[in-house]
Amino acid sequence: MKYSLGIDVGSVNVKLCLIDSSNGIVRLDAEKITTNPKAAINALLSRLGEVVPLEDIASAGISGSDAIPAEFNWAEYSSSLTIASGLLNLYPAVKTIIQIGGQTSLVIVLEDGLKKPWKVVSNPLCAAGTGRFLEQQAYRLGISLEDFSRLALKCEGNPPRIAARCSVFAKSDLIHLQQKGVSIEAMLYALCESITRMVVSLKKGTFEEPVYFVGGVAANGAIVRALNEALSARNGHEIRVIVPENYRHVEALGTALLAKSKSSRVCLLPEADARQDYFEMPKLGKVAVPGNGLALKITEPCSGYLGVDVGSTSTKAVILDESGTRLLAKNYLMTAGRPIDAVKQVFRNLLLDGAANVRIDGVGVTGSGRYLVGGFIGADLIKNEITAQTRAAAEIDPEADIIEIGGQDSKLVIKRNGVVVDYQMNKACAAGTGSFIDELAEMLDISVHNGEFANLSFNAPYTIDLGTRCAAFMGQAVASAQQEGVSFEVITASLANSIAKNYLSKVVGHRKLGNKVILTGAVFYNEAVVAAFHQQLESRTLTVSEHREVSGAIGAALLARETVNSQESKFKGFQQVVNGECKLSTFICQGCDNNCTITRMQLPGEKATFYGSRCDRYDSTISHAREKTFFDEREKLLFRDYQEGTGSGPTVGIPRALLAYDYAPLLIGFLNTIGVRVVMSTKTTGEIMEQAAELSYSDSCFPLKLLHGHIAALEDKVDYILYPSFIRLGNKEGDENQKYACPLVQAAPFIVRHVLNLGERLLTPIIDFSQGDDETVKNLTTVAVKLGFGRKNGKEAALAGINAQRKFAADCLALGKKSLRKLHESGQLGVVLFSRSYMSQDSGANLGIAEKLAQLGVVPIPLDFLPLESVAPKKYSDRPYWNYEGKFIAGGALTVEDPQLYGLAITNFSCGPNSFM
Repeated sequence: MKYSLGIDVGSVNVKLCLIDSSNGIVRLDAEKITTNPKAAINALLSRLGEVVPLEDIASAGISGSDAIPAEFNWAEYSSSLTIASGLLNLYPAVKTIIQIGGQTSLVIVLEDGLKKPWKVVSNPLCAAGTGRFLEQQAYRLGISLEDFSRLALKCEGNPPRIAARCSVFAKSDLIHLQQKGVSIEAMLYALCESITRMVVSLKKGTFEEPVYFVGGVAANGAIVRALNEALSARNGHEIRVIVPENYRHVEALGTALLAKSKSSRVCLLPEADARQDYFEMPKLGKVAVPGNGLALKITEPCSGYLGVDVGSTSTKAVILDESGTRLLAKNYLMTAGRPIDAVKQVFRNLLLDGAANVRIDGVGVTGSGRYLVGGFIGADLIKNEITAQTRAAAEIDPEADIIEIGGQDSKLVIKRNGVVVDYQMNKACAAGTGSFIDELAEMLDISVHNGEFANLSFNAPYTIDLGTRCAAFMGQAVASAQQEGVSFEVITASLANSIAKNYLSKVVGHRKLGNKVILTGAVFYNEAVVAAFHQQLESRTLTVSEHREVSGAIGAALLARETVNSQESKFKGFQQVVNGECKLSTFICQGCDNNCTITRMQLPGEKATFYGSRCDRYDSTISHAREKTFFDEREKLLFRDYQEGTGSGPTVGIPRALLAYDYAPLLIGFLNTIGVRVVMSTKTTGEIMEQAAELSYSDSCFPLKLLHGHIAALEDKVDYILYPSFIRLGNKEGDENQKYACPLVQAAPFIVRHVLNLGERLLTPIIDFSQGDDETVKNLTTVAVKLGFGRKNGKEAALAGINAQRKFAADCLALGKKSLRKLHESGQLGVVLFSRSYMSQDSGANLGIAEKLAQLGVVPIPLDFLPLESVAPKKYSDRPYWNYEGKFIAGGALTVEDPQLYGLAITNFSCGPNSFM
C-alpha cells in the first residue's frame, strides 16, 4: 500500500499525519521543536519508520516551513489551504474555521467548500491572540498550562478587561490587576476573553455556522467557553464552536491530502549550517560579577528599618541596621499575581532569619504594588521606584548613573555631580526586562536562574543580531533562528546582547551616560547580560551592585530611616502581617465615563481603603472638586452650538471622534441652520472602545478605531450620520506647507461605511479647504439636498457652518491670549500638548491627561490656543506635508520663545504621519 505524508511545522511543535490511499488516517504524531524543525522532523520520521517503511510513502507535503531540500520534491502549501482541506475532508459542512496555534491565529470563511472563492484573515505580526501569548502570561503568573484552563473555568461574574491587541499591554493590565488583588481565576479568564476578542475581531460581521475550532489552543476549555460567549454576542444568538477530535493535526492531514498527487522522496533530512543565513558578530567575554553574599541571620536584639519592594514579578524585603549601613536580612520571591500573599511569605521567611529580634523604627515601600501593600503592612513611607533605586545607588557611588532592569520595566537615572538631572522608565514595552528573558528562556527550555543561560552564552563561538524589538516579536525572531538551526549557545548569547542593545536604544536613547554606571536589578545576576553591557559600554566603568536583586527595597528602607526620625512607626509587625486577614473586592465606579475598576481593601477593625481610581474620589483626605482646565474651555467652544432634541425633519448624527474635535462647529452650524435634529455620540467610554476594537481593522491607529465605535453607537439612534472626508485642512502655502490630513483620516468615512454597511446613510462630503469656500459650500449643499432640503437652504447652511468654524478659531486664539497673560502674571508653568485634537481633547481616549497635568500644578494648554499662523514653518522645515506637522513646528517655535512654556508630545501607536516628524 502506498501512503501520503503531511508535515505541519509550527512555531512550537511539528505535527505529522500519514494517510492511506483511501484517505484513512494511519498515524498521527507530534514533536516539540527543541533545536530546529529539521531535527524534530527527523525524530518523527524515525518513529514513523518503525511502523511503516519510509520507501512505501509515495508522496509528501509540508506546510509552515521550507525546511525540506528541493531535491526531495516535497510539495509546499500554505497553512490556510491545508487547514481548510483537512477539515473539509472530515466535516464537509464546515462554514467557518478558527485556528489558534503557537504564534498564529486564522479565521477561514468557506462558502461552498473550496469550489468558490474563500476568505482567510490572519493575526498581524504579533503574538497577541495566540498560544504563545497564553504561555507568556501563564508563565508570568506561575501557572502551568494544565492548570490554566481549570482555574479560569472557575471564574464567576464579570472578569476584568485585559488588552487584546498586544501581549506587552496585557502584561501591564495583569500587573495592575494583581496589585489591586483581583483573583487569579478572574485574571486567567480575562486573558481567555482577550484572546478570543482578538481572534473574533479578525472577521467583520457575523460568523457563518457551523464554526470549527482547531489548533493546539483548542485544548483549553476556558478559551472554548470564551469563544462561545464572544461568537454568541457577535451573532446575536447562542453559538457553540465544534472542537474536532484531531484538532491538533488538521493542518498535517490537509497537507497529506493535497500532496497525494505529488511524487516525493521521504528519508531523514540533512542538517544545515545556520551560519550562512546570519552575520556573525563577536562572542561574549566573561567578566567578574560579585556573588550574592552569605546567608544572613539576626541573632541579637537590635533596632532597624524595613524596606519592601512589591514589583510586577517579584516581591523583596530587607532589614537594615539602625545606622542604615549594614544589611541584616533580605528575602526575594516571585509575586505570582498575589501581592498580599507574597508579602506574607516574605515576612515568614524574614521571621525564620530572626526578624522578630528587630524593633522596626520605620518602614518604606516601593514598587508597582506599593499602595496596596503599604496599606496592608502599615508603611511609614511610600515612594516610587526611581526614587528608591536612586537612594540605594547613592550608597555605592553618589555620582554614578544608574541602569536598573526589573521584571517588567527598565529604569535609567542620570546624574551630574551627584544631582539627578534626567531619568527614564521603559514601561510601554517589556523587551529587555526580566520577564522578557525568562519567557524566552522558557521557550528554549533552559533556566536563567541556575546559571545555565549564562554558561551556554559563554560557550557560543559568535553572536547574531536578533533585533531589539518588542517581546512578542523577539519570540518570533528566536523561533525563526531555531528553525534555521542556530544553536542554543548562539541564541542565548545573542539574546543577552539584545537586552543590552534594547536598553541602550529604547531607554538611554540620545541621552549621554556618564563615565561611571551602576548596574542593578535581579537581571544582572545573569552574567551573560552583565557581559553584554560591558561589551556595549566598554569605554565606561561599570559597577554591579552586590545586593542588586533587592536594591529597591534597600532604597525604601534608607528613605524611611531619613523620613521617620523620632516618629513612632505605623508598622503592624511581622507576625501580625503574616496572620492578618485582608478582604478584597472590586466594583466599577460610575462617577464618570472612565468607569474605573476600584479595589476595596477591608482590614479587621479598620476603615476600608480603596485603590485603582484615576482620581482622588475615594481618598477622604483630598478634595474631590475637579479643577477646570483650558481644555474644558475649548470643549465648551467646540460644542457650544449643539442642542440635542431641537430641529425637525430627519435625525443626523455626528460622531465625537477624529476631526470632529477640530471641525464640530462647521458640522453643527451647518445642520442647525438647515433645521434637522442633531445627535452627537457621547464622550469616549469603555463600551465605545470595546466596540471600536471589535469592528476596526487591527493595524490602524486608535483614533481611527474609535471612529468605528462612535459611529456604531449612533447607528440605531439616527437616520443619517455626517462625517466628511477631510483632504487639506487649510489653504496650502505653495509647496512649503501642504496641510494634508493623514491618508487614513481622509479615507476614514469610506472604511467605516464598508465595515458597518451603512451605504447612503453615511454622508461623506469632501472637504478640502485649499479649494476655497465655494467648493466647501458646494459639497455641503449636496448633503442638504440628500436630506430633502433645497440648494438655497443648503448654501445658507454651509456658509453658517463656515462662519461658526471661523468664530471658533478666533475665540480659541482670544482665550489662548488670555490664558498666556494669566500664566505670565501668576508665574505658573504651562504645558502645550503637541498632539492632534482628537487625542488631546478626548479625555476618554487620553485617560484625562489635561486633568492630571493640572493636578501636578502646571497649566495644560491646547495647541490651537497659540498664534500658530504667526510662524512660517518653512523657516524650520523644507516642506511640511501634513497639516499637523506644520502646527507642531509653529507651536514648537512659540514654546521655545516663552520661558514659562514647555511642550508635551502625545502620539498614537501606529501613527504614520508622526513618524515623519
